[in-house]
Amino acid sequence: MATVENVRLAITASTTKPGYSDLAYSYELHPSELDCASKREYTMSTDLWGQDVIDDDVLAWGKDEHKVKFDDSGPCEPIKVGRVFEIETKILDEDVFGDDEVYLTVEARSGLGPDAAGEDPVMGRSNTVIGDF
Repeated sequence: MATVENVRLAITASTTKPGYSDLAYSYELHPSELDCASKREYTMSTDLWGQDVIDDDVLAWGKDEHKVKFDDSGPCEPIKVGRVFEIETKILDEDVFGDDEVYLTVEARSGLGPDAAGEDPVMGRSNTVIGDF
């Protein structure tokens, strides 16, 4: 089973759509030998979270779904992915007072369920972006 590693998030105001923010993120999908040998494809999606003292809040889920597929044409190496999606800025305003703390999780699902290669799905968490959204 692959692992999701080195997830990074940056948030900027949209230059094309007032009231929206661009969420740029990147990650690495690290394969197992079986992933490459069987040309396994993963469905990737993201959830956006607001960090809180007790329980973190889900701000948006299932965003930016896309596919990543391994092949056996070369060395079995991580795939580096960079993507951007937009979201209404008011969704990022997760705290009533003070700065907001926002992070992203990237989920990888093979569709095969738990097996000898590991658990399905697997997740990776980004850095926390702090701002007054």
